Amino acid sequence: MLAALIAAFIHAAATAQELTGAAAVADTVLWAVNPMAPAAQTRDLPADVQAKLAEYRSREQSFRSALKPAPNASAVEREMFEKRIGLERVIFCLFPRRDSARIAASYASDAEISYEWEDRSDPPRLEAAFIDNLLRDLPQPWLAPYLNLIAGHRKLCASQLGGPDTRAQRDAVAADARRQLTRARDGGHPLIRVAAERLLTTGKCVE
Repeated sequence: MLAALIAAFIHAAATAQELTGAAAVADTVLWAVNPMAPAAQTRDLPADVQAKLAEYRSREQSFRSALKPAPNASAVEREMFEKRIGLERVIFCLFPRRDSARIAASYASDAEISYEWEDRSDPPRLEAAFIDNLLRDLPQPWLAPYLNLIAGHRKLCASQLGGPDTRAQRDAVAADARRQLTRARDGGHPLIRVAAERLLTTGKCVE
């Protein structure tokens, strides 16, 4: 099962154009790699979601990163920088607020992200821990549904990837993931709701 999970993760970006509906929305919001799928691939979603999808796609077109690359960056550093821009773009596109560009850049600059997970539960666990710490005293409550979604997803992945945890420990992490995904689902944002419902329904780290 783990081998299949990692294979799916490696090829997620390559196959994203094949995803439709909730799976396509979740892919964009969770991984921050691919642009939002075109309308033809999401036409089965509810009207409130369609409105937010149109808004998201429009904001993608106007997005300009505020992050600055490090001079003489290595190939790994450049790839990590692109991941941070992806996070920044998703937050900017999800939240049409005056302060969203500033908050998106600040979060993306500071967020715990991993170069590669390599079938290890520690990287997604660390990403989730960073978010949980941020949620304890969050100055921007409007960001909480997104943060709960990402932390819940990373915990779900951690419960399925390799590591020394016992089955009971993995089950506890998965249960915590479901609780956090439920909070994300109920947070009031249509696109986050769709992604959270997809994870709660499938129980999969990746499609």
